[in-house]
Amino acid sequence: MPSTISNKDVALSIINFLKESVAKKQVAEDYAESMDVAIDCIADAFEVDKDDDSKVIKDVFNGKSLSELLQSLDISATGSSEVSTSSESPVEVKEVDAETRAKADELKLQGNRAMAQKDYPEAISKYTEAIALDPTNVVYLSNRAAAHSSYQKHDKAVEDAEKAIKLNPEFSKAYSRLGLAKYALGDAKGAMEAYKKGLDAEGENKSDAMRKGYETAKKRVEEDLESSISTTDRSAGSDSGASAGAGAGAGAGGLPDLSSFMGGGGGMPNLSEMMNNPQIMQAAQEMMSNPQAMQDLFNNPAVRQMAQQFGMGGDNAPDLSNIMNNPMFNQFMGGNGRGSGSGNSQGGSSGSSE
Repeated sequence: MPSTISNKDVALSIINFLKESVAKKQVAEDYAESMDVAIDCIADAFEVDKDDDSKVIKDVFNGKSLSELLQSLDISATGSSEVSTSSESPVEVKEVDAETRAKADELKLQGNRAMAQKDYPEAISKYTEAIALDPTNVVYLSNRAAAHSSYQKHDKAVEDAEKAIKLNPEFSKAYSRLGLAKYALGDAKGAMEAYKKGLDAEGENKSDAMRKGYETAKKRVEEDLESSISTTDRSAGSDSGASAGAGAGAGAGGLPDLSSFMGGGGGMPNLSEMMNNPQIMQAAQEMMSNPQAMQDLFNNPAVRQMAQQFGMGGDNAPDLSNIMNNPMFNQFMGGNGRGSGSGNSQGGSSGSSE
């Protein structure tokens, strides 16, 4: 083998490898045309004649193909130092022969056809068979992740996508599968992070699908954050409003604040109007059943003022017994006060229970 090998020699060795792969049917027939295109592209880029590959293999590489040259290298020795410094556990790569890989590719194609027909269980089955033959093939794992997502098995899709990423962190398609599955599971933040890594893996040639996935997940994260803040604000407002309402709308013991029924500007209320007001009459009946609450209520300055205007006591808080014996109060209560000997028939009827 020459001491120096040119780039053109290397390019022709790659062309030879691609030709041999097609000739030995190491790739599926569906990809044969793609391989021919790749051969033409390499030949054009390095300005070589693609038919010179056999000659270069014989003269430059001593008749050894690219695969044979790579297999002759002591990979374990050169890679030992990298493994020892890696923070992650090394992934065991199973050596797959050409025949096995061809079978696996055929199963993958069957899975692809099942996906096109939306037969997702069948697609998952075929991809699983392909993975059994070639467990470290990230394409098979990525395809099965897509099938799982289509079949609404998003947790399974996450597992396959993460396995593919662990095997090859530069395989951007796996991040797209992971982002889709996490988004479907409600993990918008996790989806956004997956898509972001996918964009980084794609480098300068960022795909529209990856960008769209990232933007969609990012928008959901922002919406969730805004919703959370809004809910917190509403909850705080409701609590403060309820406390204020309870203080303003209730008297002692939870009874209604009768001061709210005072005349405008705190003026003298009209007794007949008050007696015809069902809210006031209900409150009065509730107070009669709870004398202590009524006594506490009359400690309210506004209520005390109203009581004084009715003649129910002096400047100080009225005494409960005096209030109960006050003729005006008895009239207001419909004859149900303690000092009244008898009440009208309407008052007696309203006090009875059915």
